[in-house]
Amino acid sequence: MSNLWHHWIKDWRDNHGEDTIRWKTTVGIGDSMYGLNIAYMRAFVNQKPTKFQLHFFHDKDYVHHYEDPESVASRVEYIRDRYMWKDIVDIEYVYNSTDTKLYKQFYQGITRHKNSELYRYWALDPTLSTSPRNRKIVLWRPTNNMTQQVSNDKHILLDWEWQRLIDRLEDFGYNVTEIDYRTPVREALYHIRTCECCISYEGMWHYISKNLFKPHIVIGTSSISKWHTPAAVVTSKGFYIDRDLKKLDYTIEAATERSEVYKKLFFRFVNGW
Repeated sequence: MSNLWHHWIKDWRDNHGEDTIRWKTTVGIGDSMYGLNIAYMRAFVNQKPTKFQLHFFHDKDYVHHYEDPESVASRVEYIRDRYMWKDIVDIEYVYNSTDTKLYKQFYQGITRHKNSELYRYWALDPTLSTSPRNRKIVLWRPTNNMTQQVSNDKHILLDWEWQRLIDRLEDFGYNVTEIDYRTPVREALYHIRTCECCISYEGMWHYISKNLFKPHIVIGTSSISKWHTPAAVVTSKGFYIDRDLKKLDYTIEAATERSEVYKKLFFRFVNGW
């Protein structure tokens, strides 16, 4: 087991002993969870609490879209309260931040390492039930987002193609639950933890799926998907509904195997080294 330990932390030398992280959050929950995961893994590796300063460049009650059911900050607080061993990180929320240097840098107190996936991994409370409901698929697409990023890999399917995908999944006997940024975080967490598999673009709720070790299929071709969700099956060569739905059961099985591998690896790392 010591070999597993040294394999994953051998490139972390410049992070050892560093106990303070300053992080710029955005309106998306994934960016905050990305930082939280690093802070929690840092605290575990150093065996002492990490100070995590999360900067919001707006006030505590800020709502990004007028239909949002909760503030950006309340979503972060809700999820953080459900992190495994939540007290090993001392978190400070900074509202209306004026730190322009951090705004440009995104983070301070971290050296990122490409080949060390576990440094950005953590888990939600393992007592949360993740037993799947039969043939339940949770899906989120980017086409209802307030800001559209049409020039990148988040839009390899158009809105009507996403709808066609949903219709075909239902034709195949799957029960599809669609969530988006307007979904309350408690509902998103419930649906993700009770699904058989998530199907999505790269973004939005992907870190909840990751921290629950749920099978996940990411429809996208960007390398960022492998950075943030290495356990997911990523359609790096594109996704064609007529072609790829024929092998969906196989793809879900592959996603399930990958999620289980990462789950076992993570818990061996934190419990067995």
